[in-house]
Amino acid sequence: MANATLGRLMAAISPRNDNYFVLFNSLADCVVRGSKVLAMMSAVKDSTKFDEHFAELRKIESEADEYTREILLSLHKTFITPFDRREIRELAMALDDIIDYMEDIPQSAKIYGESAFTPEMVALSQILLRASEKVRDAVSMLSDMKNSEKILRTCAEISGIEGEADHVMRAGMHRLFAEESDARTLIRSKELYDIFEEAVDSCEDVADVIHGVVLERI
Repeated sequence: MANATLGRLMAAISPRNDNYFVLFNSLADCVVRGSKVLAMMSAVKDSTKFDEHFAELRKIESEADEYTREILLSLHKTFITPFDRREIRELAMALDDIIDYMEDIPQSAKIYGESAFTPEMVALSQILLRASEKVRDAVSMLSDMKNSEKILRTCAEISGIEGEADHVMRAGMHRLFAEESDARTLIRSKELYDIFEEAVDSCEDVADVIHGVVLERI
C-alpha cells in the first residue's frame, strides 16, 4: 500500500515520461522549419528579403533554445526517464546545435557585408533540409521501439545525406579557389562552407545518438 501511494505521489510531482517525446518532436520541428527558412534565404538576392528570413530564423532558434532548456531542466525533476539521462542530454544538445549552426550562417554572411550564396551553398541548404526532415522522422519514432528497424534505416539515410554534403562542399571549395582571387570573398566563402558542414554534421550527430539509444533497447 505504501509503495503504491509513493508511486502515485512521484507520478503527481514528476513530469510525464512522454513529455520528453513531445519536447523532442517540437525541437525537431524547429530544425525543419529553420532549414526551410535557410533554404529560402540562400536563394534570395534581395538584402531586405534576406533580413526578413534572418529575423524569422532567429525566432525559431530562440524557440528551440526554450525547448532545449525545458528538456535539460526536466532532468532534475523527473523521477523516471524514457531512456538514459546522458542520452537525453546529448540528443537535446545535438538537435539544438543544428539550429545554432543554421543561425550562424547568415550571421557570418552579414559580417562580410554580403548576402549572396554560391550555387554550392544553395545546394547545401537543400541537402541540410533533407537531412533535417530525416532527423524529424527519426525523432518522431523514438517513443515506440517497435519502430527500431525503421529508425535505424533513417539514421543510415542521414549518414548518406551527410556524405552528399561533403561531396558538394569539396566541389564548391575547388571552384572557389580556382576562380576567386579576392581575399575577403575567399575568407567569407570558406567560413560559410565550414558552417554548412557543421550543420549537416550535427544532423549526423543526432542520428548517432538515436542509433545508440535504439541499439541499447532492441
